[in-house]
Amino acid sequence: MEAAYARRMDMELRALGRDDIPAWARLLAAVEETDQSGEHYNEADLAEEMDNPDITVGEDIVGAFEDRDLVGYFSVFPRSANETFQKVHLEGAVRPDRRGRGVGSLLARTMLERADVLHAERHPDLPARLTATGPSSNASQAALLADCGFSVERWNFLMRVKLADTPAPPAIPEGLGLRGYQPSYASAMHSAHNEAFLDHPDFTPWSDVMWKQWVTGSRNFRPELSYVVVEPSEPERVVGYVQSNEYDAHFETTGRREAFVAKLGTRREFRRRGIAGALLQHALWAYREAGYDEASLDVDSANPTGALGLYERAGFEVESRWSNYVLDRPAVS
Repeated sequence: MEAAYARRMDMELRALGRDDIPAWARLLAAVEETDQSGEHYNEADLAEEMDNPDITVGEDIVGAFEDRDLVGYFSVFPRSANETFQKVHLEGAVRPDRRGRGVGSLLARTMLERADVLHAERHPDLPARLTATGPSSNASQAALLADCGFSVERWNFLMRVKLADTPAPPAIPEGLGLRGYQPSYASAMHSAHNEAFLDHPDFTPWSDVMWKQWVTGSRNFRPELSYVVVEPSEPERVVGYVQSNEYDAHFETTGRREAFVAKLGTRREFRRRGIAGALLQHALWAYREAGYDEASLDVDSANPTGALGLYERAGFEVESRWSNYVLDRPAVS
């Protein structure tokens, strides 16, 4: 049932539907133009977000309207749980010309109320970790989230490299084989990802639903530019992988084709053998050969595998720093 929100402060809060997607896209474009986040979304991207089976359409994506004009929104994405906590990711923004008028505060309060409901419905026996991200330069967002009880836990770096001078890739370490991604590897790559990131901060395993939504079933996934590494003796078990995306909204806005290194990982027992570096170089070479102008990625500052150094050696440079905000809630029961 679609959630109903009362009119407050001369604003109406109500769930966003598909008819609101064009206005939502315009809002996000205005936010990016002011905040220079480097994140671009088109209407197809937002329609895909509404198709996410983990959310409840009519409750988890909510807009703030002034005289039928969309001036802000929030999204609540319940993620998976591990043995310690459930993760709930929060997003939102206020149109730049409506900031400083209480829109963000109202949205934030309502967003937290919805997150608490989802926590109680899905994993009441576990604490919840509410997460949000944003450019570290966004002081108003930082202040709003601090007022809500969030604190900065760590940072991510958005990195970028031009592909014109990409060198030919090195050989894959001896005893292993490089394979282009095929649908038959979907489950094995999913399993490898959940194992590879198990020791990373705040990681919760990706469910089958999440993996299909954001990886294999995503319109942004580029399987022809994704690779896996296997042992010839056990070719159905992926030991390393690189998964690539392309966001056409980036090209529509900037005129540059960008490949995004969405996921790069190695099973823990295969680390320190040069697998990740070789996979990355193969992907960069494939991007260049396919006509891409640049590649980007984001990396956690607390990554325990030294990924930041790996990317710097491949020529990536830090473009911006993003803050990771967290707010812990106790178990409900």
